[in-house]
Amino acid sequence: MALFQKLPTNTQDERRTVQRYTVDCPAKLKMLGGDREGRLSDLSEAGARFETPNPPQEGVSGLLSWGDYEFFGKIVWANENSCGIVFERSIPLGVVEQTCEVVEVQSGPVANFGKIPVASRGRRASLVSRDS
Repeated sequence: MALFQKLPTNTQDERRTVQRYTVDCPAKLKMLGGDREGRLSDLSEAGARFETPNPPQEGVSGLLSWGDYEFFGKIVWANENSCGIVFERSIPLGVVEQTCEVVEVQSGPVANFGKIPVASRGRRASLVSRDS
């Protein structure tokens, strides 16, 4: 019997299986409870991020429309100014490419650690060893 069995976690990277693209275009989320005007900030074949001042709650379904396109989806997360939508069916890659540009992810270190100044005074200066 495994009372304390560790369950597999589903991280953000594991959930994303398709390339995300960045976009900044006007969009509308049409729902039974009323429409929301806003902007798309990223898009993929599987879903989108919709920026709006009053996003709907998680679990709400609606029709996301922008330009000449409309796709049905469900809100899977929401915060104070945006929400994530997963499409009921994957949208064509051609639609995604016509709407936005690729988000390139850099690999490697974020900063060049050799250019970060070392503390010479203060409480943390004693923690740094100097090999001069």
